[in-house]
Amino acid sequence: MGKGLTSRYVLVVHEITTTAVKIWFGALLPSLAKPHNWRLVVRKVNSDDDRANETGEIVQTITHLKEQGDVWERPFDRLDKRFYKTEIIDGLEPGQDYIIEFESRIEHQWVSLEKSFLTALPEALPVAGKRPFTVGIGSCFYTKHDGGQAGRAFEALYRHPHYKPDIKFLTGDQVYLDIGLGWYPLSEEDCQNRIADDYAESWELMRSILRRGGTWMLADDHEYWNNYPFLQGINPYLTTLQHDNNFRKRWEAATKQGVQIIQQIRTIRVFNIGKDISFCIADLRSERTKNGFMSDASFQELLQWIKQLTCPGVLIIPQPLIAGKGDINDKNLPDWEQYNALIIALQNGNHDIVVLAGDVHFGRVSQVIIGNSGNKLVEIISSPTSNLSELNGYAASKPDTSRKTFPVTPVPGVTANPITYLGKVTTENKLLDLRFPITRTTEHFMTAGFYRDGKSVKMDIRAWDARRLDQKSGLPKAIRGFNIDPITLK
Repeated sequence: MGKGLTSRYVLVVHEITTTAVKIWFGALLPSLAKPHNWRLVVRKVNSDDDRANETGEIVQTITHLKEQGDVWERPFDRLDKRFYKTEIIDGLEPGQDYIIEFESRIEHQWVSLEKSFLTALPEALPVAGKRPFTVGIGSCFYTKHDGGQAGRAFEALYRHPHYKPDIKFLTGDQVYLDIGLGWYPLSEEDCQNRIADDYAESWELMRSILRRGGTWMLADDHEYWNNYPFLQGINPYLTTLQHDNNFRKRWEAATKQGVQIIQQIRTIRVFNIGKDISFCIADLRSERTKNGFMSDASFQELLQWIKQLTCPGVLIIPQPLIAGKGDINDKNLPDWEQYNALIIALQNGNHDIVVLAGDVHFGRVSQVIIGNSGNKLVEIISSPTSNLSELNGYAASKPDTSRKTFPVTPVPGVTANPITYLGKVTTENKLLDLRFPITRTTEHFMTAGFYRDGKSVKMDIRAWDARRLDQKSGLPKAIRGFNIDPITLK
């Protein structure tokens, strides 16, 4: 899907419901012209032939003509050569496939600039034997040596009728804004240009990912700077931020525009698939202070979601829960008192919790009983989609299975129980490949398929190589040795 288009305009499928979707479209490159006459064409995919030919029945058209005025907005308020608009398209049918095309009128002809593919959320989980409701999970995308490989792998998976992710969660570090930050302060406009350029590069390489299926993004530290919001420790990229407070403020303000406008991130977002499963996407990075990883109000909203669950919950966060404390250079969630309250809330809840996370540059699936509750915590870490390289490649990592019990750091009132490590992603270290100086985790993304089996919900987890396709199946290669039996959730 996505044949014959070489346009560099951007079209991203953001949050989707059973009946509506948010579409982000425009341009992050300063060289692209603003279309004066444009439209979004919504096509309903009614058959396999429609799907193969990337067409369908036109069910809705949103048209804007030049005489209606300029409605384009700026993703960065000081830059007038980059532009965007969001549209909420409603009237969708639950579980239905659609194609949405961004077109411009050129010399009385409508010309396609970009197209996207999506499936509206179902009203309930499918039953066993049917294609599961599948979510994709990925994080940590460093552009330098990707060359569009992750996008091609995701597109190949999306084409498959069974394994296709309906939606996806990108849990942080979609951009590495602090990498290469210079020794000199930048003006407000220069900060925005530098950050906009980084987004343009990442979004172009991730094009095949961003325009396929609904997307919920989270910020982690590199959307701002390493270990945001803190500036302690030794990091050559952060020296100027540490010593010029006015520059830090300009940089931070520009990064927040990227997070809020380009990635459309909000602190807490919740949606349900019928009465079967509930998803909570929680930004535990952007509101951080020395007192907590979220504001008090946001944290209470998160705790309320846990308390009110009437079905298994899926909590999507930027960093893992199964972790020890961090250090001055890189803080982890257990460094805050809120972590203890969160774990106690999970223990006091009535249902199992699945955590989807990234950040740590390795892939791992773990399972543990939370205290004395009988509730399972299943944690899926998918990181990275594209590894850091050269000198930055020393930040690479391999799966950590050294922790024996959870909570790793004692939480008063919560018994520590043994952790079962169900799966981990392979590592690579080719001596002659000078791009990657140490052993690194294979670039990958994961999928989790949910379905009903009797009165229970089951989850099927798979890991996919983000750089290698299987020549026979056309799918991304399955990660070697990553075989996890379906997990029952209550």
